[in-house]
Amino acid sequence: MNKNRKLSTSLTDSRFGGWGWSMIIYCMILYFFYSAFTTDGQNLFPDAFAALNGWDSTTLLAYATPAGIIGLIGGFVFGRLNIKIGSKINSGITLIISGALFAVFGIVPSPMLYFVVMALICFFAAGFGSAACPAFIASWFPRKKGIALGWATMEAPLCTALFVSSFSVLLGKYGVKTSFVIYGVIAIIIGAVTFVWAKNDPADVGALPDNMELDDSMKAEEELRPDDARYSIANILKNKYTWLISIGYGLLWMVTIGVVSQFVPRMMSVGYSNAEALRFMTVSALIAIPGSYFWGWLDAKVGTKRATVVYAASYVIALALLITSFNIALVWIGCVFVGLGIGGLLNLLSSMIITAFGKSGFMSANSIIMPITSVIRMLAFVLMAMMLTISGGSYTLPYLVFIVVDIVGAIVIMLIPQKK
Repeated sequence: MNKNRKLSTSLTDSRFGGWGWSMIIYCMILYFFYSAFTTDGQNLFPDAFAALNGWDSTTLLAYATPAGIIGLIGGFVFGRLNIKIGSKINSGITLIISGALFAVFGIVPSPMLYFVVMALICFFAAGFGSAACPAFIASWFPRKKGIALGWATMEAPLCTALFVSSFSVLLGKYGVKTSFVIYGVIAIIIGAVTFVWAKNDPADVGALPDNMELDDSMKAEEELRPDDARYSIANILKNKYTWLISIGYGLLWMVTIGVVSQFVPRMMSVGYSNAEALRFMTVSALIAIPGSYFWGWLDAKVGTKRATVVYAASYVIALALLITSFNIALVWIGCVFVGLGIGGLLNLLSSMIITAFGKSGFMSANSIIMPITSVIRMLAFVLMAMMLTISGGSYTLPYLVFIVVDIVGAIVIMLIPQKK
């Protein structure tokens, strides 16, 4: 069935084939809506509802943390469900439900219902965002995962610019209620199209994984099923890869979150205006787009483990530059390293899970590793707050602590046994 099809022979090229590119584009859309609904929207939602209803925007913003925790639970629930019903059905149903919830979000009559609907959105969005989407990548690109994730995750940082700007325009032109309905309906339509568009496995359309010939290891992998006993929750929890990946990447993610979430306040604390600080952040976000591809390429070129160690080293440099951010030249260099980091960890984490557990074990392992890793990275806010209190508001101490955390994370990653 592949006689007339040009197959790829390199792990670093982007020859995914027609169906392969179709799935990457689909995953880009999933990452876009997942980032928009659960993360980037927090730049706009609290102020929009505060202006419309007179509610306190700070209180609304604080709801994002418990809603995010509920989203972690959703990641586990839908990660397990993914094994039973497949990524396509999981993605289509949760997209439709998330879209419907988003459409009614704009008419919630009280702050409490604001939290309830937002928490439900985070819960169901995890179905297509953190469960189904990376599972599609694992199934379609088990060997070229680095490059495939490099392309697919470009949409996450791109969402920061596209969604925030487009939703701002909609809010100004049509108001809160209509704006939420527009994006909600789009998500519902894509969810409905999913049942025709998305394919769980390349074999469903007569294609090959990675658009490459199967080698001996891949032939053996194709015979395994996601519900194989070796991928039970108990066995995943007993596996050393689970804890090395969760702790190592959790620590690196903690550093990334700590730096990015406080980037603007840090710049303002050393004398830059809010406009200048936002300009620095915008440049970093733009660099994150090609940065996603760079980490994917490096992953394919030298392996996920080595690429992750390079990633960790790049953030040590970024933190050192931010400590000396009174120098404008060093600030711009720091923007480059911060931006590269924004676009890298999401693909490297998923890639390492695929490397450790393979195409068949990814869904089960991801449903457990992703929530554990997310809990660790959420400690960034607690650690930052503690260090800022101790240092009297100075960012030097928190950044020095994050350098240590980053190095410890890299050491844990280096303990992960090399696996082909």
